Amino acid sequence: MILLFRSIQADFQKMKRTSFMWLHLFIPVICSIILILYLNGREQNQYQLYRTFTEVIAISLPFLIGILCGMTASLEERAGKFQVLLGSTFPKITAFISKVLMLIILNIFSISLAMIIYLIGLTFVLEVPNLSYSIFITGGAWLVASCIVLYLLYFFISCKFGMGASVLLGGAGLLMTALMNTGLGDAIWKYNPWAWGIRLSGLNGIIHFKEFSEKLRPLLIHEMTNGTYLATIGIIMIFIACLIWFHKWEGNRTFE
Repeated sequence: MILLFRSIQADFQKMKRTSFMWLHLFIPVICSIILILYLNGREQNQYQLYRTFTEVIAISLPFLIGILCGMTASLEERAGKFQVLLGSTFPKITAFISKVLMLIILNIFSISLAMIIYLIGLTFVLEVPNLSYSIFITGGAWLVASCIVLYLLYFFISCKFGMGASVLLGGAGLLMTALMNTGLGDAIWKYNPWAWGIRLSGLNGIIHFKEFSEKLRPLLIHEMTNGTYLATIGIIMIFIACLIWFHKWEGNRTFE
């Protein structure tokens, strides 16, 4: 545990003076300000305000994660063809866990910052009365939890195939997330990692604001429960698969 903590500290030190850190600060600020400006003068239904925020964040995340994971892997490659990453800790899977945890911590910071600025805007700029802060916090938590699997997948892709592949698949993930939020995703979203964030945060809002006929409550709760179970199992399985791969990986890429 001490080794992991030191490894995370070292990873933050590496990134401290790079554009990587500034992106985690500027993107949520800009995104929240644009949303507030967009909503100014429009209908201030609390469910719609919640839905707008969670959907915009959920759809944007795959592309942003693809870029950020690509930048992280690219930095390690330039530092010594991944040999610093692979040889800096024992067991070497500690380095992989450290990188992913660093990315997740920064993701928590960015989503929290975006949410705080958005809520400040709703409270003091749009002057939305009786705003429910708790639902935004739980919605943000669903978005963070659903990102874990995306960080695992995109960091693997970045290390194995390069930043270009990660960004390309990030763009594909953005489109996939948007599609999974339509009727096309109703039957299959529980089995698609790109849909977990937008669907689970969406169901969370629907149930909280009671945006449904009361007879549909058991069905919605069943959908959310099943989705949570499948997402948890999926994250655990992909995490184990990534650890096995990283333990055997020697730093070579597929195209080399």
